[in-house]
Amino acid sequence: MKKLLSMELKRAFLSPVLWISVITEICINVYAIISSSYGFAIYTTSFLFEHSGLLCIMIAIFISLHISHDFEVRTINNKIAAGYSRKQIYLTEVVTSAICSSFLFIADIIIIFICSLIKQLEFSNRVTYTAFIINMFINLICIITISSLFTMLVMIAHKQLISLAIVLLLTLAMLSFGGNTVSSLCQDKTWTDPVTHETEKNPLYIHGFKRTAANLQLLISPFAQVKYEPFMLLEETSEKAANSLLLKKVPYHFEFCIFNLLELVFFCKIGIAIFKKQDLK
Repeated sequence: MKKLLSMELKRAFLSPVLWISVITEICINVYAIISSSYGFAIYTTSFLFEHSGLLCIMIAIFISLHISHDFEVRTINNKIAAGYSRKQIYLTEVVTSAICSSFLFIADIIIIFICSLIKQLEFSNRVTYTAFIINMFINLICIITISSLFTMLVMIAHKQLISLAIVLLLTLAMLSFGGNTVSSLCQDKTWTDPVTHETEKNPLYIHGFKRTAANLQLLISPFAQVKYEPFMLLEETSEKAANSLLLKKVPYHFEFCIFNLLELVFFCKIGIAIFKKQDLK
């Protein structure tokens, strides 16, 4: 299996789609950080995890094109004929997708730091490096979980156009749904009337069952977590407790990691079970 993984990683890192994604990250960050001007103070932390939604789309395209190509040219059949089991083949694709997704995630962060250095931006004093590293780890687990979901869908769909359509539509829909949920969760309890300057209750603030339902979606949906990532670095203790369904007193969203790892295992087991029963002729 090590030889198979080595071959797949080599093929993946030679993929033009992967490097087009990196170039896209460079262009976006150069435009956002270096080329644009702001009328307020910005920091390196202002841009961290901001492009995770776009990253999911790029990962969806890469995984779909990379894996479905094996089915199109019947490389999967050759691997089976060479003596590899379907479980080994599936897990190899999962690991390859996870490594490539992690590479894109880390590359985005490195590019942000390089652009910030050129722009001479400071690291916000409201964020410690410890908090940044912990949140980066939490977000990385989220990205890997999403990549495992994409891998499962493509390994089941086989066909390039079908798998690409499935993962893109799912990604766009779930990111939109997750974004709406995060927007509701991040509303302040009060707001200041611009005319009277009086403090009033914010009608958009959700509580009770609606907030519990939104917190549940945030807990189980890695796509909602992706939209929530930019808020995590500057999250106050009270905000963290209000937006957590579990581990409310813990300063970081480790509950995301717990459910993401459970979902990752679930996606692998379901994917392997279905892939073993499929006719590849």
